Amino acid sequence: IKAQDTEDGKGVKVLEIDEESAAEKAGLKEDDIITEFDGKVINSTDELASAARGAREKNSVPVKILRGGKAQTIEIKTPKKLKTTNL
Repeated sequence: IKAQDTEDGKGVKVLEIDEESAAEKAGLKEDDIITEFDGKVINSTDELASAARGAREKNSVPVKILRGGKAQTIEIKTPKKLKTTNL
């Protein structure tokens, strides 16, 4: 996710989402405003980065957004990293 601070300091605006990423599959879109990530209020890109690092090991993360002025909650599911081996 590429995001920027908002002028009013409430949430961060989504500028870009990688194709096929967990965020895109969850339904996050450009111009959404992320207001909460994993239960933490987000008011800056620094706060979003910190919350994302803290949630890296979780299977899924609730994200509150504003889209078109309406509040929504989406769940970003983190793909499980499966181990492989050669025999």
